[in-house]
Amino acid sequence: MYEELIRQLNPLPNLILNWYNGQDAYSEGDVEDKIIRIIAETPPEDYVDAIYANFDWSTFYHLTHIRQNILNWYPFETGSEVLEIGCGMGAITNMLCSRCAHVTAVELSLKRATATLLRCRERNNLDIIVGNLNDVAFDRQFDYITLIGVLEYQGSYTDGADPYKDFLQKVKTLLKPGGRLLVAIENQYGLKYWCGAREDHTGVPFEGMNQYSVSPKKVRTFSGASLEKLIRDSGWRHTFFYYPMPDYKLPTVIYSQEHLPNDENMLNMHPYYTPDASTLVADERRLYADIIHNHVFGFFANSFLVECCDDPKVGTVSFASLSSERIPEYRIATRFLGHEKVEKFALIPSSGQQHIEKLLKNEQAMQQRGLRIWESHLADNSAVTRYCESQTWEQHLLALYDAGEISLIYSALDTLWDEITRSAPTVSWEENILYTFGLNILPDEGKYGPVLETGYLDMLFRNAFYTEDGIYWFDQEWTLENVPARYVLYRALTQFYSSWKRANDILPIRDIILRYGLLPPWKDFETLDNLFAGVIVDPAQLAEHRFFETVNGQTYVANIQKLIRQNRSENDEE
Repeated sequence: MYEELIRQLNPLPNLILNWYNGQDAYSEGDVEDKIIRIIAETPPEDYVDAIYANFDWSTFYHLTHIRQNILNWYPFETGSEVLEIGCGMGAITNMLCSRCAHVTAVELSLKRATATLLRCRERNNLDIIVGNLNDVAFDRQFDYITLIGVLEYQGSYTDGADPYKDFLQKVKTLLKPGGRLLVAIENQYGLKYWCGAREDHTGVPFEGMNQYSVSPKKVRTFSGASLEKLIRDSGWRHTFFYYPMPDYKLPTVIYSQEHLPNDENMLNMHPYYTPDASTLVADERRLYADIIHNHVFGFFANSFLVECCDDPKVGTVSFASLSSERIPEYRIATRFLGHEKVEKFALIPSSGQQHIEKLLKNEQAMQQRGLRIWESHLADNSAVTRYCESQTWEQHLLALYDAGEISLIYSALDTLWDEITRSAPTVSWEENILYTFGLNILPDEGKYGPVLETGYLDMLFRNAFYTEDGIYWFDQEWTLENVPARYVLYRALTQFYSSWKRANDILPIRDIILRYGLLPPWKDFETLDNLFAGVIVDPAQLAEHRFFETVNGQTYVANIQKLIRQNRSENDEE
């Protein structure tokens, strides 16, 4: 039924049907036809708008670029060949084609393979094989093999007494010496499952904890220890565990066994629950502080990404953060290469490289004004910074709050204010951006204080190192011209107090607002901040995220009350 689409679009990849048995064993039904039509009619850069126009979970899940975050930070070797097992509808395939010399994708379903073919229609370095991997006769080995959401299904697609081990052993024969396998899979004991979320594959709450005894489906996930043992028993000598959050399907941050979260304020933690949140009985976000404090994050992480190889040099990247909620030209990745260096690079180089170069220019300009900068340099289109062992200024400040050192807190805030006011020359109060931004704000000479020629909006406590030599700034992405210095201070305060709720119990933010004259312009700064955020973040994507998170503070309470009422009703009937 897709022959006409294929003829019209004339895709470049090779579609190989030698091992296709004529049956699509894995399908979501008619929604896949709709998604294929969207793919055929829409360039990838417009998928966000296409999702917004076709608002359902399947369309969002298959088309959102956030799916690529599971591997778009990974340092694939130049010129490498990749085998992608289970490419689905091509959510990751295009990205692999852009990073590697050649990709061979294998997919059980002809319909899904067709989606990948059309989605990657401009790629001439892609072969798509339709069929079961166990049946395919390959004529080459690969540098990398990816199993993203595939291993858990081998109870249905691999014959034998131990299908998971047998499958991994088969996969290992397809790797070149020194090659690497990348396995992404849900954690059988992920925290979201303890909180009542439905098991991703069976739809049954608490299924993993009950050892998959409820559902008849031949599907299962593993604990971290069980998964590592399975991989080692299948022949790999070395493993390195990553922990994508909130899970491997839509990750925004990648922790690892060498770089675990160290506090409850985890980056970009936006959980979502499908098909609904009707079975949730706890908020996983409120549990992470205790889990991290008790050093059991690895056991409860929702998903794993495991790098497997025979080379002891494994896990060269220890942490990654993806700013994928932004519009394309501002999407960047940050990755830590152990304790050696930190790299920032554009996720879409064709549109985002200018933003990386602007970051470096901002740092140089601040340094010329006498501020200390933890310097970066441009290498291979990345902003590269040497790793710093020092704590951030935010960590130092939070320790002062916890110790109740009010005078030292004010001293730190005075230092921040001094750094802000000397970061750029001042201009006339009449040039204030608030008067030229179309906000209908009446000019007022004394209301906003000094106006900076350039406002460095990332002068936040978390963007500076606290060292014996003083404060060193880093990661200065954003600037606005003719900005009140108090607006920069406002951003630092609101970011800190929104991240650390307990800070307000120790030193109320209203006291700081009064001390630094922030009360009169506070509402105006809120308006400017919302406008600025609107320039960076894609509004359609933001709406999609908010819709699919589906959880608020009352969800858990309502579900628990429902269980209590049900229990009382059953007792009354007895």
